[in-house]
Amino acid sequence: MNKRLKVSTVVFVSLSASASLIHAADLDYKIEPFVDVTYGIFNSQKSYANPEDGSKKTWQELSAQYGVKGTIELSQASVYGSLIGVSSATFGDGDAADNTNGHERKTNIGEWTLGIKDTHGKEAYSKYDFSVGRQNVVIGDGFFVAGDALNLGEPPADGQLNRGGAYYLAARKSFDFTTVLKFRPWEQLSTEFAYLKSNNKAQFSPELFVTDLKYQQDKIGVGFTYLDVLSLDDEEHVSNRQNLKNYALRFNYSVNPALEFKSEYVIQDQANATEHAGYLGLSYNFSDLAYKPSVGYRYSRFSEHYDPMFYGNTVGFGTWFQGEVAGNYAGPFNSNANIHQISLSMSPRENLMFGALVYKFDSLKKQPIDLNAFEIDIYSVWSVNKNINIIPLFGFYKPKHDLSDGGNQMPNNKLNTYSQLLLQYTY
Repeated sequence: MNKRLKVSTVVFVSLSASASLIHAADLDYKIEPFVDVTYGIFNSQKSYANPEDGSKKTWQELSAQYGVKGTIELSQASVYGSLIGVSSATFGDGDAADNTNGHERKTNIGEWTLGIKDTHGKEAYSKYDFSVGRQNVVIGDGFFVAGDALNLGEPPADGQLNRGGAYYLAARKSFDFTTVLKFRPWEQLSTEFAYLKSNNKAQFSPELFVTDLKYQQDKIGVGFTYLDVLSLDDEEHVSNRQNLKNYALRFNYSVNPALEFKSEYVIQDQANATEHAGYLGLSYNFSDLAYKPSVGYRYSRFSEHYDPMFYGNTVGFGTWFQGEVAGNYAGPFNSNANIHQISLSMSPRENLMFGALVYKFDSLKKQPIDLNAFEIDIYSVWSVNKNINIIPLFGFYKPKHDLSDGGNQMPNNKLNTYSQLLLQYTY
């Protein structure tokens, strides 16, 4: 039997056995089903860095997660666990950057966890939370760790990096094995210590140690993150990740209930160079006005050879996949770039939100590829009920150059109209 399947089977049997013993002891326990299914329909009038496949791309993606989650309430703690399967598929032409070709299909165990957390005392927070297993781990706001979410398909490296497709939906976000301790000695201070092992060949299957500290006092918060690449599968030293270390300092300040300032700065110590990245952001919420509009501006900069690691979206569109076309297909992928972002949103109803994101991308070094471009994304999130979300989006992307002129859009550098519709069901 496959080693990972053995571990997952043991977890499932342990959960079942625990439930039986607890029932016999008349203790408080709960086992619930978990379902999260997303189906996406995509169209891009242009394509990127794949001249053999033409320009227009139409494809569909499916991501389905299903399983059980359970908790056991003890006198001073809560024991929890999960066993979640995941199925993914890409249909049609494959995505606009040729990361998939429409023939990808895969089902496996996507998540299993065992953990224990504190529930004792008068505090409104858990003092500790310790877990092991295959799980999605997010550090900070996902600037360089937001799960192991790169899901390539068959075309790259003749299928050697195939993780099952569903490239945009990122069906698989869990690190292959993790050990995570969250410790909160007092309410204002949160700490996290994580060992993360990836089996994602497109990420060179690294082992990581990550430490995160955050102190939040009323309106002001500061945080520090340290990441160390312990090992990786990169004998030819293609990635520059050997002994890589990240040191990050972040800051947030709520000037008043409406105005917030956030920033982060990263020093990346690579084997042969020191790279830098960071951002400054402002947001203002007009909560007293009809539709509760909000507006924001963010400037981010990534040095020429900065490695964005395992970055990702954590609070919706535009978090760290910047631009639906640029961030997913065209680039820049949070490296060698200055990026300006303006965000607008409003909620005419409690279950309906409209938003827009405007981007300006500037490549720091223009050779061998110049990714200067503008992008506008317009989207909506309609929560039909507590289980169903419908999320349409239209993107308009205009690069300065095409594939024949130092860029990577084909067949020309004219405006690309991009559209997608996401249908999501959760239970």
